[in-house]
Amino acid sequence: MKFNRRELMRIAVAAATSALSAIPVHAQENIAKADAVAAMLPKAIQDAGALRIAVPDVGKPLAYKEGSTLKGMDADLAKAVAKVLGLKAEISLIPFSAALTGLQANKFDISFGEFYVTAERLKVADFVTIWQDYSSFLVVKTNGYAPVKLDDICGHTVGAMAGSAELETLKTGATKCSGTAPTVSAFPSVSNAILALNSGRIEGVLINRGGAQEAIHLDAGLDASGEIGGGPTAVAAARNENSEKILAALKGAFDHLIESGEYKNILEKNDTAYGAAKKAEIYTQNSTPPKYGF
Repeated sequence: MKFNRRELMRIAVAAATSALSAIPVHAQENIAKADAVAAMLPKAIQDAGALRIAVPDVGKPLAYKEGSTLKGMDADLAKAVAKVLGLKAEISLIPFSAALTGLQANKFDISFGEFYVTAERLKVADFVTIWQDYSSFLVVKTNGYAPVKLDDICGHTVGAMAGSAELETLKTGATKCSGTAPTVSAFPSVSNAILALNSGRIEGVLINRGGAQEAIHLDAGLDASGEIGGGPTAVAAARNENSEKILAALKGAFDHLIESGEYKNILEKNDTAYGAAKKAEIYTQNSTPPKYGF
């Protein structure tokens, strides 16, 4: 069965209500300021009393709107980190492609978004890894196309979200085709890509594993195929005079949440525990990026 955009949104609300009703919800109001961690913050942010946080609009289970409320793993972690640091969370929901440019323009202090840490991205921002992910192809079951490796895109029409690592992965894969090159399309959101998939404009969408899982929950006609890439994903931080201290504070805050068990609670609530990290790691301009299976 195929759904239009409005129907997908209606079902998403219903599915979220049903799925989360069986999961113990640990109120984030119980997360207290960790004085030793908060003391690591640069004075400018301590004095401001707020952390400007970008949360890219990537959909369930990471970031999505339910009515006027922002939900998902990223939103929950953003609020939790701010509480540990004793700051107000000033959260802005933005397109994924605007995250790094927003940091460079000093619109935000940090940005969520499950960034893969690459040499190109390290030219413009610093990162703290907090989760792990890999990508799969989202396909229509009845179409008979089920790519399991990057070579399988050759001669086909595929797409991904603009600005995502998945889009860059598809572009890289396209250059390695010995025969007919694929047609690779960029979409402003995962929802737009799925609509294109269901309308037959493309044959597959390369998407993070959690996003694929959620899409299949909403549409039984879809399926996920293959495990592409994968590795640690990160929160991005603006590179400026405050970088060293804010990176240390962010790592301290995430490690505190991991050690206290609140990190696990947040991931279980959002069905993202498959990507749990054991500790946070800092990556700066001079760091060697993690190795990914691209």
